Amino acid sequence: MAETAKDHGAARESSHQSRHAGQASAIVKSTGWRTLARRIYRDDRKLQFALLIFMLLFYGALLFAAWGHSARTTSLRLTFNSMLDHLMRGRFDVDLAVVGDEEGFLRDGRIYPYFGIWPALLRFPLWIFRRMDVDFTLWSCLAAACLAGMAKVRAVLLLRRRGMQNPIAGRAVGLMLVYVLLGGSAIGHLNASVYTEVIGWAYAFAAVFVYLAVKGIVNRGFDVRTLCGMALCAGLALNTRVTAGIGLIVALVLLLLVLAADPGAASISGRRSPIRHFLRALAARRTLLPASILAALMAATGTVNYFRWGNPATFANWDLYLAANHGWSEFLEQIHAYGAFNIVRIPFALVYYFLPVWALRFTNPDLLLANRWVRTLIAVELPPSSFLLTDMLAFCFIALLAIALWRRRSRGIPPAGRWAAAVAFGLLAPCILMLTAAYVAYRYRMEFYSEIEFLAFLGLYLTVTSETMLARFARFRRSMAAALAISIACSFVSLALSDVGQPLPPQPDPQGLVHYYLQVTADHFHKIMARHSASHE
Repeated sequence: MAETAKDHGAARESSHQSRHAGQASAIVKSTGWRTLARRIYRDDRKLQFALLIFMLLFYGALLFAAWGHSARTTSLRLTFNSMLDHLMRGRFDVDLAVVGDEEGFLRDGRIYPYFGIWPALLRFPLWIFRRMDVDFTLWSCLAAACLAGMAKVRAVLLLRRRGMQNPIAGRAVGLMLVYVLLGGSAIGHLNASVYTEVIGWAYAFAAVFVYLAVKGIVNRGFDVRTLCGMALCAGLALNTRVTAGIGLIVALVLLLLVLAADPGAASISGRRSPIRHFLRALAARRTLLPASILAALMAATGTVNYFRWGNPATFANWDLYLAANHGWSEFLEQIHAYGAFNIVRIPFALVYYFLPVWALRFTNPDLLLANRWVRTLIAVELPPSSFLLTDMLAFCFIALLAIALWRRRSRGIPPAGRWAAAVAFGLLAPCILMLTAAYVAYRYRMEFYSEIEFLAFLGLYLTVTSETMLARFARFRRSMAAALAISIACSFVSLALSDVGQPLPPQPDPQGLVHYYLQVTADHFHKIMARHSASHE
């Protein structure tokens, strides 16, 4: 009996030891993973590589989840395939069977698109391997999203290196890093269509432009390489989407003028008059090289426009729009009455993009269109969304920027401040164009992000480089964390609504938008389950 009890005691002791050993092993593994995560987070190169892998997997999953559920036809997704095929034969039109009446313009017996040519050039490998039937839209959207994401990540990491090395500054940087990965522009527009592909690439070029601008401002100087990169981004954006390209071009031109007129450089050059210094700076290599790159890409855009419309400065001739001549007569009536852009539309557009109370009237289109501002619009697309929700954290940092600038108002404007003002003023151009446009759409929100994120990055920079501003941030860090959570949640909700709903439903739901989206979400779920069941039969 004694031996049996001894054996049972030894067994229990062995069991306890094995359990403790397992717990210790789990703790060691957990500690090891945390240590590895810290090492990656502290190393810029490793962190960028890890985040790129995350973007490819996560953004790709979101794009694939929405793939095939778009209300747009599949044939329209081959628009850029047709465009490249025709470009390689020296033509600038596309096949009618691809674009149909929806996005085609009839001129001299040929059908022309208004999209820029950059997305078509991306399909060059398909032309080489004679696979022009392959739909490349999803992969192109993913590449654009990753390029934009990496540009924003690099901007945040640059500010981390230039900021104070303390826990509070680290929290500010961490909040912004999570925001650029999971909030606002990063998530809310991950839908693979021809329209989002175009505006996604334009935004990607704008994101790289903003990163280079922030880099020059933080480093207290713009070298030739940085300016040439900004010129390349501006020119490529113009060859993708004109409204985005105009903003980058205006920002770059203003920046070059401000750099040439820098009074600090004039004083260093000796007794030379400011005017002579300015003219000499305009003729310098730092100005001429980026100007030449921009001019070449603008000439390419003008060439495409000339062969499409007969005028290098025309980007679309709405009188030739097939949809307007085949059943959408009110389109041309609105364009002729108010123009493609008109400042009278600004009040409603501000409400649409920032405070979408218009959605409350969407149950009655006659009541909505009775508004004297809305009558000037061609159409109002769903879903409703607000920058104040999807980008709440960005606006918090913009508020910190405003506070920091107000505190420094008596010190004058340093050169870096003038550079930042030039870029910010130029980036307002696409925002103003979208606020005055004849058509308001959820995807047009992307035009605002270059301005919003540029100002938010400047706010982060002035926060992490000032003890006073860091102390102010520390007092509101919980509120900032809550703003981040709201930004992420609302961005995912907006993405879900844009995926399941139609931008222009045939008939508004008389029970309101909430009921409409509940209904289409349920229908969407049932379709997914039906496909899943069919695949297992």
